[in-house]
Amino acid sequence: MGEVRRKNRKVAGTAGVILLLVLLLHGCGGGAAQSGGTASDSSMQEAGGVEMAAVQEPRAGVGVVEGFDRMVVKTAELGIRAEDVRGSAARAREVSARFGGEVLSSRVYGGSGPVSADLVLSVPSGEFEAALDELRGLGGRVTTDTVEGQDVTEEFVDLESRERNLLAAEASLLTLYDRAESVEDTLTVERELTEIRGQIEEVQGRIQYLERRTASSEIILHLQPVATAAPERAWSPSLVAARAWDASLLVLQTAATATISAVVFCWWLLPVLVAGLIWWRRNRAPSPTDTPG
Repeated sequence: MGEVRRKNRKVAGTAGVILLLVLLLHGCGGGAAQSGGTASDSSMQEAGGVEMAAVQEPRAGVGVVEGFDRMVVKTAELGIRAEDVRGSAARAREVSARFGGEVLSSRVYGGSGPVSADLVLSVPSGEFEAALDELRGLGGRVTTDTVEGQDVTEEFVDLESRERNLLAAEASLLTLYDRAESVEDTLTVERELTEIRGQIEEVQGRIQYLERRTASSEIILHLQPVATAAPERAWSPSLVAARAWDASLLVLQTAATATISAVVFCWWLLPVLVAGLIWWRRNRAPSPTDTPG
């Protein structure tokens, strides 16, 4: 009788694992983004009502429900012509620091030519427009002014819903793990726990990335020197003579190149011309002076 009971408990445990796997495949799939599924909600209630209340609290400033701010990834690109590129780059760094941002990268190109600079600035999203206005006034002429925004609210809400379902599934698996009575059931639950934990970490990593990207905005700044016109030269006889001499040499060079190319290209015509000349001399009509007396 005891052996029969143990077999019944083993069958019941295996059936519970199979039923949970079916619920996981159904609840964490395509319908996870709607309401979380009744199966997942009931599993969370069994695991603990406190955890249910914790994961359902909305994050600050997030949501597609009316009354919540949308999550937008903002980026901008500015191109400015400046008299003093190095000074404008230093002022751009000061603007970023004053608005609570930071300089992600800064490169100044100099050498023997004109100085130019490329900077990538990060500022809090709430100060994005104000920082842009100050950067536009660095001096010189604005050549590029592009502002873009990517709305990631829907993706964020979907990720939160998936996170809730995965956490509920993990709690249910942990409960089954504690109730497992055979090695086979324990290994099955452990495999599912490992897979669920990997999915949770992936979703949470994406959520954290979106939170960072929407909390701050990037501004790409290109600083170029102001183009200066070349000074006009006064008329000079020696300069005119030098230009004429160079032009004559260019004409002679072109003529010599054409002659050499024609001779080299038409070498195969020489045997034909020689054969034609010989044939003509042999077959031409004799003149009166050539008639014997």
